[in-house]
Amino acid sequence: MLQRIRQRLTDMRTIRTLCEGAEKHALAGGEREPGPEHFMLAALDLRDGLARKVFECLGVDPAGVHAAIAAQHGAALAGVGADAALLEDDAPLSRASGPYQAKGSMQAVMQQLAAWPRASAAEPLTGAHVLAVVAAGRSGTAVRTLRILGLEGAQVVAAAKAAIAAG
Repeated sequence: MLQRIRQRLTDMRTIRTLCEGAEKHALAGGEREPGPEHFMLAALDLRDGLARKVFECLGVDPAGVHAAIAAQHGAALAGVGADAALLEDDAPLSRASGPYQAKGSMQAVMQQLAAWPRASAAEPLTGAHVLAVVAAGRSGTAVRTLRILGLEGAQVVAAAKAAIAAG
């Protein structure tokens, strides 16, 4: 019981780190609210290194994820007839005061992370968990980014589960 409480507290700190990191990535890209793609970037920044390991196991350089997100944003702009060069002018935003705000799609991501079936009470929340949940999505920037990288969601989910099992 005590181990489970300790692990939940550790997981809450990990979620805080993810939220702060996702917000940092969103603001740097000129977006006020982070979405799943920003949580994917924040997962790559976690000390556990499992998100990076997942991409490496799939033959994708983790350093290319940020560029793939930018390419997906550019493609989305071009799809509606806007100039993708508009993204180059995005100055980083500063953090707004008040409570933490994220895109609506993040509610489902957080619920799925909370409901993730843990192998044991001691299993920590890792970057691989975040990748598995984000990759399982059906649409959105993060899913399209994975496709730009040549990955399908099911591949990423399987690799993430393997990384979690390997610890």
